[in-house]
Amino acid sequence: MTPDPRKRHTSIGIVSVFVLLAAMLILSGCTTQPTGTPTATPTVTPMPTTAVPTTTVPINMTDFEVYNETANNTTATIPLGSGGLMVRLAENPSTGYSWNATVTSGLTIVDNAYEPNPASQGMVGAPGTHYWILSGTAAGQQKFSAIYMRPWENVTGSEETFVLNVLVE
Repeated sequence: MTPDPRKRHTSIGIVSVFVLLAAMLILSGCTTQPTGTPTATPTVTPMPTTAVPTTTVPINMTDFEVYNETANNTTATIPLGSGGLMVRLAENPSTGYSWNATVTSGLTIVDNAYEPNPASQGMVGAPGTHYWILSGTAAGQQKFSAIYMRPWENVTGSEETFVLNVLVE
């Protein structure tokens, strides 16, 4: 039995197409290498920010009270201008969670920072405390509020929150 010449011709054509496609794939990966030493382009990664105004108004550190999680939804009274208060909340930024704080227009955040717990210095994933020093810039009822969440996630309503009502006199 002799092979049909048309089938043989079709088979050769199909094999030729596959060989041509394979050659094109192999050759598409071949490129010329750039000459010279490549240089790294520095990238700027923006630091996460909190939507709060800050200032460098000097404040006497002995003139204010310290408030923590136990003061949630309470009211504090501070004088207008001099003096103020400090809010200290537990935070563990190594988990991606951080406090996003906001204040009303009659309060100013004089300072804010994260402090690792002294006992856990050098330990990866150890928690610490975030603090904010507030000063009153306008008399009346003001508010400090914060939400503990991962900044890249949407607010679901189940996040931990902290609110301190501040009466500036």
